Amino acid sequence: MPRTKLYKIVIAALVIINVGMLIFFLTGHPGHHPPKAGDLIAELGIEGPNAAKVLALEKDHHIKKRALMQIDRTLHENLFSKLGTDSDVSEIQDKIEANHAEIEKMTYTFFNDISQYCDIAQQKKLKEIIHRAFQQMRKGPKKR
Repeated sequence: MPRTKLYKIVIAALVIINVGMLIFFLTGHPGHHPPKAGDLIAELGIEGPNAAKVLALEKDHHIKKRALMQIDRTLHENLFSKLGTDSDVSEIQDKIEANHAEIEKMTYTFFNDISQYCDIAQQKKLKEIIHRAFQQMRKGPKKR
């Protein structure tokens, strides 16, 4: 009889742990979602015709950046497919570096263009947003 009671306690504890884990995974962390077009406009408080211009810049930037990120993934897949083959990968590495430089240049140009539609206070806020993004990039992914 005492063993049966022990088994029931162990089973109940396992059920509670499993339910707790399910709840954690379903509600614990929202995951990473890219910013929606217009989030930057709202955060900076850009209004009127400038908002439409910035929205167009933002949409165009995201389309171009997605294309460059896809190229980056393809280049990296190609690079790592060469593991263990003694192949010369310097050309692939050069393409990866050139693609990365293009992404950085495009991102700088995007934020510089946006700043043209901002007043002084909004430009300061834009710099704070960019600085915050740099801080998040340096920290890396959140530990679970």
